[in-house]
Amino acid sequence: MTNLAQERLAIAVGAAAAAEEVLDVTTRYVKEREAFGRPLAGLQHVRFEIAEMATECAVTRTFVDHCVAEHGRGRLDAVHASMAKWWATELQKRVADRCLQLHGGYGYMSEYRVARAFLDSRVQTIYGGTTEIMKEIIGRSLLA
Repeated sequence: MTNLAQERLAIAVGAAAAAEEVLDVTTRYVKEREAFGRPLAGLQHVRFEIAEMATECAVTRTFVDHCVAEHGRGRLDAVHASMAKWWATELQKRVADRCLQLHGGYGYMSEYRVARAFLDSRVQTIYGGTTEIMKEIIGRSLLA
């Protein structure tokens, strides 16, 4: 129990990095893949999806980095570790899902990294404490 905050932070760091990686893979893919006679990146919807995911990843990275710094100072508490774990793992799952969608049918082919990222993302919200447990910890601290 004494290392739960550190474990949850480590999961958050991995989740944030995984979200950024699958977004990077997808960004390269939509620049190369053509549909309707032009790269997918030429479609406004695709640009909006990439912009939203990039912003969510940047905001998440900032919070996770803050938590890492607090951990290094010995000041990371269970609540902030739970926030980081909940948010980053749910982001990883959401980004992997959206990236898979941008890959279309190729997203389900195991040769593509996005398919593996999609499969790997699901367990992140479970181990180290489920998303619901993270919310319970956070909620209790706010309403105590």
